[in-house]
Formats: sequence, structure tokens, C-alpha cells
Amino acid sequence: MTGLSSPAMDLVGYAAFVRLHHHGYEMYAHARLGDGFLAVRVVAQVLCWVELCWGVMLLGDPAAFTWRMLRDAVTVARTGARDSRADRLHRALPDRPADAVLLREGLGLAPRAAAALMGLDEPELYVQLKAAHRMLAGLGVARGAHGLGCGPGSGRGGGWGRGGGA
Repeated sequence: MTGLSSPAMDLVGYAAFVRLHHHGYEMYAHARLGDGFLAVRVVAQVLCWVELCWGVMLLGDPAAFTWRMLRDAVTVARTGARDSRADRLHRALPDRPADAVLLREGLGLAPRAAAALMGLDEPELYVQLKAAHRMLAGLGVARGAHGLGCGPGSGRGGGWGRGGGA
């Protein structure tokens, strides 16, 4: 064997990857789109493309690459979606800090889970969160302020933050 994985092993790895991340991808897409049906469709399309490229993606970081594809696909899908309060973060902040806040504080994911979805190490997630907090403070938005809700219906406290430090 040459050290390259077989197509069968690639498919097993892809299936495990999807099983691990699928729910988080749908939560993220739903929060940004405000439409569960559209979120499911966007995630399915992204994962189909990822499956086609899986062998090549294994040469790099599949989680980081898939996250960028998902974020871009959701941004494109936003053009046809109703207003989502959570997407205000993405209009106010660069992509990575906005994603970090949405996953960690809006959707309540544990730091390790949020970082894994984004294809980051946990310390890098904290860097993105701190950057987001600084930028939002510079815009005059207090942590936990209403108006930058993060979930469908902002059922997690109504604001973009949960309080406490990151």
C-alpha cells in the first residue's frame, strides 16, 4: 500500500465527518437563514460537493474547507431568505469573528465543538471571540445587547451574548 487511502476508506471517513458535523452545520445555517427548510437544502448541497471532493480535501483540512464553503453558501442563500436577526452579526463583523460569536454565544456550543465546526483550534476560537467583542464594543454594542440575536427566534437569551467572558 502506498500510504494513500483507498476509496472505501475515504467514504468511511466522509461518513464519519458528516455524522460528526451535520447537526452543527444545520444549526448554523438555520440561525443565519431563519428558514429551516432552506438551511437543510443548503447544508445538503454543500455536503454533496464535499463528498465529490473528499479525496482531495483530505490533503488539507476538511473541516476548515467545508466551513468556508458552508459559510459562503449560506451567504449566497441569504439573498432569498427572510431577515434573520442572527445574520446581523455577519453584517457588522468579519466572517470568522461573527461565526465564532454565533456558534459559541448564540447557539451555545461548547468551545471545542464550535472550534471543530469551524476547523479551528480552540485557542483560535477564543481569539476570534475576543476580536468580535472588541469590534462590537467599538460599534457601541454592549455584550448581551438585544438586536443582534443569534438563534431562530433568538430563544437563547435574546441578545448576542450570554454574559461572562470568553
